[in-house]
Amino acid sequence: MKGMYSRLPHFVIIKNERITINTDFRIFIDFENEMQGNNQKEAIKKALMRFYPAFFVIYKRNLILEAIDKFIWFYRCGKVEEEKKKKIGKNSSLQVYSYKHDDLYIWGTFYQLYKLDLTQDYIHWWKFRAMWLTIPENAVYSKIKRYRSYVGKDKELLELQEAYRLPITEKDIADKLRRDKIYELLK
Repeated sequence: MKGMYSRLPHFVIIKNERITINTDFRIFIDFENEMQGNNQKEAIKKALMRFYPAFFVIYKRNLILEAIDKFIWFYRCGKVEEEKKKKIGKNSSLQVYSYKHDDLYIWGTFYQLYKLDLTQDYIHWWKFRAMWLTIPENAVYSKIKRYRSYVGKDKELLELQEAYRLPITEKDIADKLRRDKIYELLK
């Protein structure tokens, strides 16, 4: 099993064949952003096409299901089970970060902490995730994520929470419209 203590993968094995992959972190950031939209099937297809330079060969050889499994394995940094998410109070189900809307904070954090320019530097997805998961608590961006997940009555923290609130996503809007429509039908 691969881990962070050995050479990071730049290929996967599908049907006993070594398939080259694109490991750049941007693919997975784009994937997460697009999965928040309404067309998740298109988001997956787009991510697979970017992840596998030989996507059409894989598709023609009917290896797409195994290719999806390998993509998920890689996305999870070689972990078989999905990482357990830290729960922070009652708002743990709220989204506390957005690669799209927090781009300036994320860029600044990575440059300040790691001297990496996310607009130019190549970073393997697994390295990016390791750095992402270990952003120090005293970093400005960590504080912003804590404000967003705050549960309590402290006026100052509630004002900070409101100031850093993420915009509602297309998916949130669609879900609300769907719920409203169901509610109307049940009246």
